[in-house]
Amino acid sequence: MSKQDASNDPFDPLRKFVDDMEKRIDGVANKVMGTDGFSQAMNQTQTLSLKLQQGFQGAMAAHLKNINMPSRGDVLRLAESIQALNQRMARMELLLEDVARNTGSGPTAARSGPPRTRKPPSQRTAAGTGAGALT
Repeated sequence: MSKQDASNDPFDPLRKFVDDMEKRIDGVANKVMGTDGFSQAMNQTQTLSLKLQQGFQGAMAAHLKNINMPSRGDVLRLAESIQALNQRMARMELLLEDVARNTGSGPTAARSGPPRTRKPPSQRTAAGTGAGALT
C-alpha cells in the first residue's frame, strides 16, 4: 500500500478520533482511580455488597427452614457425613479382605446363572394334588 492509498483511507479520521478519546478517558480514569476518595468509595461499596449478600443468605435460610427444606449448609454437612461413611466402609472392606486372605477363607463363590426358583417335576405333582392345581 502506498502513502497515497493510506491517506485516502476514509476511516483514518475515525481511527484517530477513537485513539484520542481512549487516551483522554484513560487519563481521567487513572486520575480518579488514584485518589483516596475513590478507594474509600470502592471499599464502602464492597462492604455494603457483602452485608447484603449475608442478609439475603440469612433470609433464604430462614425461609427454607419455614417450608421444611434443607439449606445449602445442611446439604453440605450431609454430603460430608456421607463421604466420611464411604471412607469408613472402604477401610472396613480392606480390613475384611485382609482377614479373609490371612485366614484362608475367601469369600463364598457366588453361583453363576439365574436363581433356581422352579421345583422339580416330582415335587410339583406332590404339591399340586389340591384344589386349583394345573394339569
